[in-house]
Amino acid sequence: MKFRCRMIDIAAMRDFTNIVNTVSRMSKKCVIRLTPEFLCFNIGDEHVPVVWAELRQARFFHEYELTGAYQEQNEIYLELDTLMLARSVSSLKQNAKSAKIKLSNKQQPCLTIEIELPSSSMDSRQCVHDVPVQIIPRRQWNEYQAPNIPEFDISLEMPQLKHVRNMVERMKNMSPFLILGTHRDGKLILKVENDVASIATYFPNLKVWCRSNLEEEISASVDIKKFHTFLSWDIIHPDSVKCNILHDRTVNLHLCSEGYLTIHYFMPAIAS
Repeated sequence: MKFRCRMIDIAAMRDFTNIVNTVSRMSKKCVIRLTPEFLCFNIGDEHVPVVWAELRQARFFHEYELTGAYQEQNEIYLELDTLMLARSVSSLKQNAKSAKIKLSNKQQPCLTIEIELPSSSMDSRQCVHDVPVQIIPRRQWNEYQAPNIPEFDISLEMPQLKHVRNMVERMKNMSPFLILGTHRDGKLILKVENDVASIATYFPNLKVWCRSNLEEEISASVDIKKFHTFLSWDIIHPDSVKCNILHDRTVNLHLCSEGYLTIHYFMPAIAS
């Protein structure tokens, strides 16, 4: 079993750092699935998918070598501490020249991250971090596959996340729940209610995809803090974000960026 990769592109290192930092805000633990084409961050709750972030490795890594334990299925699955990983890659923000990530064995399996930093002299400095990992056995791999995406009642193009975040930032102090509602007319409704007030924000004229016989408003009540956490993905400046709703059952937020990053975020509906 072998894995090593190398980054030299400044934008790629910046984006990778932002992705790791955002993942670390969503969960203390995650599973990384390594394949020849993709690096995937998987966060689940009792094996129910919460976050699936799929990075196309060719966009991030100048070099990428992977040899799995099984020739017929060339993959590696690693569980690790997301905060430790985020701290380890934080040095990339110091105008790093390059970064190497490799699977190593230092009394226990680790992801060793070697970051080359500029120096005041002609030489460069090297910063090395070891992130302990747990190698997941093959018999458990089926628990960490890409999630099955259900057929939703309606899908709606989201407005710019920064505008949504500004509104939700104010709303989250009023209620622990956020009602997401929409109709085939392409209007997104964000609503909070408490004992003394009901406040709603409307984003009209959004592109919409829905069932042909849809007449009623589709909505779901979700944890407002979890929704607010997703909005921090704005840092990667996504090309498109869709809000998919299965009435009173689940909300799926689907983010894409230039064909190199795909994110699915799942939130179960909360009974009001």
